[in-house]
Amino acid sequence: MSLARTRLSIGLWAALAAAACSSRNTNEAPKLQDQPTSAPPAAPAPPAPPPDDRYDSGSLGAIHFELSQGSPQARALFARGLLALHSFWYDEAVRQFDAAIAADPTMAMAYWGAAMSRCKLLWGDDDLTGMREVLSRMPDPARLPEREQAWVMALVELMREGDVRTSRRRFAGAMDKLHARFPDDESATFLAAALLASIRPEDPDNLAVRKRAAALASGVFEHNPKHPGAAHYLIHAYDTPELAALALPVARAYAQIAPAAFHARHMPAHIFSRLGMWKEAIASCQAAWDASLAAARREKLSADHHDFHSLNWLVEMPFELGQRKAADAALATFGATVRGGIGRQNRALYASQVASYMMRTGAWSRVDELLSPLDAPAVEDGAAEPHAHGAPAAAASPLELVEQLQVLGARARAAAVQRDAAKTRRYVHDLEATNDKLRAFLLTVQPPELVARLDATAARKRQALVARAAGDDRALLEVLRQSLVDDEESTGGEADPSGFVLHEEIADTMMRLGRAKDAAAEYALVIKNHPGRARALLGAARAAVRLGAKDDARTAYRRLLELWSAADEGTDGLAEARAAVAAP
Repeated sequence: MSLARTRLSIGLWAALAAAACSSRNTNEAPKLQDQPTSAPPAAPAPPAPPPDDRYDSGSLGAIHFELSQGSPQARALFARGLLALHSFWYDEAVRQFDAAIAADPTMAMAYWGAAMSRCKLLWGDDDLTGMREVLSRMPDPARLPEREQAWVMALVELMREGDVRTSRRRFAGAMDKLHARFPDDESATFLAAALLASIRPEDPDNLAVRKRAAALASGVFEHNPKHPGAAHYLIHAYDTPELAALALPVARAYAQIAPAAFHARHMPAHIFSRLGMWKEAIASCQAAWDASLAAARREKLSADHHDFHSLNWLVEMPFELGQRKAADAALATFGATVRGGIGRQNRALYASQVASYMMRTGAWSRVDELLSPLDAPAVEDGAAEPHAHGAPAAAASPLELVEQLQVLGARARAAAVQRDAAKTRRYVHDLEATNDKLRAFLLTVQPPELVARLDATAARKRQALVARAAGDDRALLEVLRQSLVDDEESTGGEADPSGFVLHEEIADTMMRLGRAKDAAAEYALVIKNHPGRARALLGAARAAVRLGAKDDARTAYRRLLELWSAADEGTDGLAEARAAVAAP
């Protein structure tokens, strides 16, 4: 064994031991097996790998990842797990890597895959206990060649002490070095994903990092157009108003590359919706939702494994086409699933969706009815827990607190819009108290500056509620303007294009204040950055009418009617648009 190889082996053992003993966000993991106290003895070279480790699943894409170990069956399972991981199909990735370990327990890289699949890299959601437990069972990592040891060392960076953002930056740094030493498709795609996970919208180098990630992914996609990670990370890199059009060809291809992965079916909707291609985006999310149901049935998984992110979009996007009935049906599906029992993370998503639905429809008086599915007990780790909206437990979990915040937010907004100042104040007090409880947890996983920014944003939302309840649009406008600064700092203009855009709310407030010219400018900005948004088009038309700009009004109404070619009769603004376009 060379001196460099010996040093790398010692470093690998030390890093694995440190990660296994770390207690960040988890209970202490089992100690590593057979940890050496000095440099491990020289080991015979592993058998030469077969001439080619290419794998084409037919339903998840195709990759080439050379391995030094593993039976043919274990290698195939490893490859399928890696393909699933590239499409964020974490359940499937864990199953396949675990199966690879079962097929060949001596295949060390299968343990790397099983641990990596327990880290949701771009989402900041890690099962550190599971990751450490898997790595503690990795057999004799010092026998791995330097390239595979480098992959394991990079993974360890995700498990050291520190907050989520710090761990992502360390991982990106490790992947950068790995790619420089061992450039291939997988080091390029994982580096692209690591770069995207390491940045925040307010970072001054955000755009440059996105472009670098895109270049890495694009280079892989050019010579392997069936690589799911290359397509996936290109979409993420270009998921901004300014760059979205660049991703359209890849967005059209990704679902065909990995049709078995429901997230691969969903991701094209990010680009379609940014470009106002609502029919395509809805079809994408419907396919993703259906695929997630099929996968859960096949694997006998709970409803928490359904793709509620896509269902969430299926509530939002039909409004852009004037199709409230379709949105109602999707929300009813979500509510029925909540009544059947799901975990708190998805319950919180439902409560958030209820608030957005009421904003879309003005159905504020239905708040109790729409939130009633949450009266069903939550499901945690397969066990039902009692749940009461009005009396949160003293030792509520972080996910309970997030759910409570979303429920309180929906109720507070309904009370404020209906000008019930007393009830709004009570909800605002409860929101502040719940946010204070959640802060202690957030400080253990997020940088302090981010937690401070979240606190400021939450405070402004509470101020906006009070202003709404008082009917004070001037005060509301000031709060919304400051919130816009917060929003653009935290999202960089990358906010979910299927949801609400703060500029629209500012424009609506300006219209109520009689400032049609200023409102028209805000609506125009929304339409520029988010083409095909029905609310902005309708607002722009109404602002033009007030300004006496008949041609501008007719143009906006005409574009709205094109968008609403299959709208439900009775859609707000539909008759108005028809009359304006038909007028001489």
